[in-house]
Amino acid sequence: MIDKSFNEYMHKFIEDICNEIGPRESGTEQELQCGNRIEDELKKHCDETHQEEYVSSPHAFLGGIRYSVVLVFIAVTFYWIILLKDLKLIHLEETYNLIFLTLSTILIIVSVSYFILETMKYHEIFDFLFPNKKSKNIIGTINPTDEIKNTVIFSAHHDSAFEFNTFYYLKKFGYVIIFGGYLALGLIFLGIILRLIFLLLLIEFLMLFTILGILYLIFTPILLFYLFFHSYKPVPGAFDNLSAVSVVLGIAKYLSENKSNNEIFPKHTKVHLISFAGEEAGLRGSKRYIKAHYDELITTHTKVVNMDGISHKDQLIIHNKEPGIGVKHDPEIYELLLKIANDLNIKAKLSSLPFGATDGAAFSKKGIPAADFGSMNLKEVVSFYHTRLDTPDVVEKEGLGQALQICLEYLKRIDKSN
Repeated sequence: MIDKSFNEYMHKFIEDICNEIGPRESGTEQELQCGNRIEDELKKHCDETHQEEYVSSPHAFLGGIRYSVVLVFIAVTFYWIILLKDLKLIHLEETYNLIFLTLSTILIIVSVSYFILETMKYHEIFDFLFPNKKSKNIIGTINPTDEIKNTVIFSAHHDSAFEFNTFYYLKKFGYVIIFGGYLALGLIFLGIILRLIFLLLLIEFLMLFTILGILYLIFTPILLFYLFFHSYKPVPGAFDNLSAVSVVLGIAKYLSENKSNNEIFPKHTKVHLISFAGEEAGLRGSKRYIKAHYDELITTHTKVVNMDGISHKDQLIIHNKEPGIGVKHDPEIYELLLKIANDLNIKAKLSSLPFGATDGAAFSKKGIPAADFGSMNLKEVVSFYHTRLDTPDVVEKEGLGQALQICLEYLKRIDKSN
């Protein structure tokens, strides 16, 4: 069992950062200040610490949503101009059909590409349109007492998200709006593409495209909510994700205080304790770390246990896949994590991540064995997820302690496997 003083230590770190630094938008001074505080803590317990600076365009991840919605409205307007002409309600030359429909098609393709490639799949396709900013990943290393045979990364992220207005003001309906918006976007995309194909093939199907036009008038207003989907004010981020950062620091502290205990301190496993920047900006920090260390990660057969969002005790969610970004995690890792939780009598279950992605997915996507766990089921609606209510009081100290226990036991079993 972990001494309860560690629970207090971890929770106090969360409170101190929230009170003294506050919200930490990716690529800002507050994010850098938090990174410095994390390194200060790691220095007390690690053999070596350092920061790795990288450059990214953090606003590209969500900043294009409003512009994409505007493009959709313009595309639908062009569609309706053509429809009104076909219905003989306005007079235009025939050549305008192809011009307006081509413009409509281009605009909807750009918009859909942004939503799918940038915000859903986390590709940095549109980043060149947004300003670059500097951020820093924080890395601490603890070396084993004997020959290195394993390498394990325990990771989290210290930036915090922009507030999702739809979640804060609309509660459960906000989730409906998100998925309704994607449905509307898909319907508009298919309709416009189909209309262009029919035009090029000289096929007339006025009734179909009139019905689609009416549906657009019904569903397109849903996209208006996307104009105000998020603010540019970051949330406190106690749960997401100072909670997991505090567990990373708890691992460092516990190992440091038990360095002479052969049953606890690793003999053959090098431990990297990492707090990534830029996760809320589309996994920018973890992706940059992987790119810089890929060969090392592969040759050392590194395993990654990422944590994202620790709140309640006995509510552990171990993610075996993240379909939004298209990855499956390593079964050897997530099955062992589940077994450990069961052995420790901690309630846990395997689940896929219903939307979004974690830093763990960035590793799995590149073929580096990884898994992720937290203690919030995103299939359920909680008031503090990406809202101003994400304050230290939503994080249970016992939940932090259970996460720490699982990580330490995982390290112990990996170390003894050789």
